[in-house]
Amino acid sequence: MGLRSKVIKGGALMVIRQALGILLSLIGVLFITKVIGPREYGLYGMSYGIVSFLGGLGIWGLDVYLLRKTSNPDKQDYDQVFTLLLCISSVFTLTLVLGQHIIAEMLKVPESAPLLATLGLTLPISLLNLPLTIKLDRDLNFQRVAYIELISQVSYYVAALPLANRGAGAWAPVGGLWLQQITMVLLTVFSTDLRPRLCWKPSLIREMLVYGLSYSSSTWIWQLRSLVNPVIVGRFAGVEAVGFIALAIRLAEMLAFAKSVTWRLAMAALAKLENDPFRLRKSIEEGMRLQALAVGLPMAAFAIVAPVVLPVVFGKDWTPLLQVFPLISIGYISNSIFNLHSSVLYLLGKNLSVTWFHTAHIALFAGSAFLLVPYLGMVGYGWAEIAAIASYIVIHIYIAKEIGSPNYTVAFGWLIISIAVLILSTVNETVRYLSFVLLLLPLISTKERNSLIGYFQILRS
Repeated sequence: MGLRSKVIKGGALMVIRQALGILLSLIGVLFITKVIGPREYGLYGMSYGIVSFLGGLGIWGLDVYLLRKTSNPDKQDYDQVFTLLLCISSVFTLTLVLGQHIIAEMLKVPESAPLLATLGLTLPISLLNLPLTIKLDRDLNFQRVAYIELISQVSYYVAALPLANRGAGAWAPVGGLWLQQITMVLLTVFSTDLRPRLCWKPSLIREMLVYGLSYSSSTWIWQLRSLVNPVIVGRFAGVEAVGFIALAIRLAEMLAFAKSVTWRLAMAALAKLENDPFRLRKSIEEGMRLQALAVGLPMAAFAIVAPVVLPVVFGKDWTPLLQVFPLISIGYISNSIFNLHSSVLYLLGKNLSVTWFHTAHIALFAGSAFLLVPYLGMVGYGWAEIAAIASYIVIHIYIAKEIGSPNYTVAFGWLIISIAVLILSTVNETVRYLSFVLLLLPLISTKERNSLIGYFQILRS
């Protein structure tokens, strides 16, 4: 099977897994949030945002180091990454456990301290599982990866739902996250024969840390996104606003599941294209079209029904998030279009270019949120997402310099239609439902219909 067909079929399998996961997550999230309410979910969202930020820092680009190697990493590579992650995660966990009260006071939410410490203890589990997951990705074993992720997601709700029903509040999703991480580690261990051990080779450590620093300098800046809600929104708009935005982000991430799948597939598959500018550019163009379809259409469709479904399913207490969801969705769809640009720049070793793009993005996003949230409340967070879209001009300039300018025509067509539906969904009921017709417009094009048929034929083969 050719690389393109194998990646598309593997990606489709992961997308199906993600789709099943979305259905499960939607059922679980609606029950949890409806029971514990915006404030308790806001406490969890605030604490998880801090821990998620540190988890992103802790990876140090070591996952991409293993994925980017043109030759298969040997056991010593995996062992060394395992050891480094053990050291990094231990430092971060101790920081959260010992400094929980200091951080909570800085956030002006003292009750978040024990949540921070408990969630912080999951960092070693999640980070030490990374080498095993990378081994499966390198082998393009997408079926096994999909199985592990689905089962671990089920385990989250096995713990979280009963805890929420018993009045555990913010501790319900915390308990679910703990069981999810443990389940994922156990399943991954049984799915690969790799058994990482402690390793300390100074020359290899230096090579990994130098590469990781050049890569992580960009990802660390991007990870600052996860602090905007708990720190800026929490400080100026309150814990409930954090809860509304956290749920809106969660819904957007569930609907944008294809974005993360594409990134993982790209990092594993693009390394096999041997730095061919033409093939890389064509891969970006095809990836943008798939992202626009797989991310834009679900978000636009949800926006059409959300005003009716959300109050019924989640409860009337959660209706304020409708003010910010369309704006957040536009930000996510726009990001998905340029997702592969970063992957290719990393592949070409242009980490500094990605760093400058991330810097521009965070400056626009966090800066706008800091200025707008005190005056507009949580809606200011959504408008900050819109302001940050201007940063994608930067990454376009860098990718055009390296491999030539991709053709955005088809991807932008789907993007504009999705954004139009998201905007029209805020007008009135009649306009909202009629906007669905816009999602069918690209099918008028024979070329676009043939492309979709081509994907379907690959999946059937």
